[in-house]
Amino acid sequence: MRSLLPVRGNLPGPSKIALALLILGAFFLPAPFVMLSPGTPQNILGEAIKISGTQIYPTSGKLSVTSVMVTDPDSYITGFDILYGWIDKSRAILPREEVYPDGETSADAAREGAAEMNSSQINATAAALSYLGIQSPSKLVIVDVNKESKGFKVILPGDQILSIDDKSFLKTTELINYLGEKKPNDVVRVKFLRAGVEIIKDIELSARDDGSAYIGVNIQQQFDFPFDVKIKLEETGGPSGGLIFALGVIEKLTTEDLVKNRNIAGTGTITTDGRVGPIGGIAEKLIGAQKAGVEIFFTPTKNCEDIKNLDQFEKAKGGKTMKIVPVATLAEAVSVLKLPENASFPRCKSYA
Repeated sequence: MRSLLPVRGNLPGPSKIALALLILGAFFLPAPFVMLSPGTPQNILGEAIKISGTQIYPTSGKLSVTSVMVTDPDSYITGFDILYGWIDKSRAILPREEVYPDGETSADAAREGAAEMNSSQINATAAALSYLGIQSPSKLVIVDVNKESKGFKVILPGDQILSIDDKSFLKTTELINYLGEKKPNDVVRVKFLRAGVEIIKDIELSARDDGSAYIGVNIQQQFDFPFDVKIKLEETGGPSGGLIFALGVIEKLTTEDLVKNRNIAGTGTITTDGRVGPIGGIAEKLIGAQKAGVEIFFTPTKNCEDIKNLDQFEKAKGGKTMKIVPVATLAEAVSVLKLPENASFPRCKSYA
């Protein structure tokens, strides 16, 4: 039997150079990935929240929104960037399609982020005032219409929805749930208010790629707040600051000092009735909070399953413990802030 021995490849010199150039070039070619890295928590108890027309009270400590720095859709991500992201444990590399829809540009992403931030601030203010027992009349208003839908040019931005199929809705979620029971090509009768005039139109529902029906309008619940609340945070977009914004409004409108000179941060979307929803990039936000010496970090309960190495995250700078506290509602978060320092705080391990 003839034994088989490994044979060493012997490429010609020019081929070796070409192969080396191909490998080296791959590190500089753009790749369909995005990089996520921790942002610096931003305290909102200073000038970020401005309230006028009512009594406000002094605040202490820090109450910060956390963020994730994400490369935009037009960024030039190379093989070197990907390799660096994999080596640096504080960063994450994800396929582009997991973060941005196909064809989305940087301008599209910025516009969408700003719209989500604006909606988040409205929801946060409404949730905070509702928690404090302050009533705010609201209405459902069209802010955008999909050009591909049957409702394009029939309903216009600025129109106020009065009813659909003679059913009135107080919240956007109620209207969406009602339409979710419909099928493509179903016709709904929409009554809306335009420039003080009531109009009724029959609109055929369009079909999404998954076969579900949609009317093709972006509806926002707009409130008539009894005083002016303005929230402004530079270089931050998306809806994930909702919980912290709501806590900040409550802190400024109540005599009780909830923050109590502590360093507190967190994340989570919020609805107008105070329900806290999950977000993306929880690991990067925790890393940013840990570096900033945060003492209490609020996370949506539904994000607990996404937090790996919980004990490692709960060791903050200087040997202090960072308590990662899961909450499902705004009321739960306020209750946590009212706990004494030596109290037992909720933990994500309870939701494992």
